[in-house]
Amino acid sequence: MRKFCYLVALMFASTTFAADISLTMHAEKEVPVTIQGSVVPMLKPVRKVNVGDTLVITLRYKNNENQEAYNVNIDNPIPVGTRFISGSGAGKGAVFYVSYDNGESYEEDIRVHNKPVTHVRWSFENLAANAEGEVSFNLKIEKADHQLMR
Repeated sequence: MRKFCYLVALMFASTTFAADISLTMHAEKEVPVTIQGSVVPMLKPVRKVNVGDTLVITLRYKNNENQEAYNVNIDNPIPVGTRFISGSGAGKGAVFYVSYDNGESYEEDIRVHNKPVTHVRWSFENLAANAEGEVSFNLKIEKADHQLMR
């Protein structure tokens, strides 16, 4: 039997069957680190954000079922005070989409709109039994807002 599911940031729901798929999310930013006298940029967990910072948001997924899950979407809203960086969506085996209308519709990440991206989506035709992986995107901090990292 095929299972259909719909994931939204750390939650999922289904109009047919709920597949047991888990999600975790973490944010990192590039910070300068000195290694053997040379300063190199490295990704480190976010402890503090400043206007102008670029964050790498990574969602790790796992199909906890012993069977495939079909038509899986992982959606993530873009927080207020941030801007999605066009072309930064990544995820092996997924098709990446963006929304400009609060998740009402999605399209390929081709910057033809003057409006900001409100949501991002990774769409998988199927996830194998016990499959796991990561999807990611980048955000630019545009406004100082203590609520961004809650």
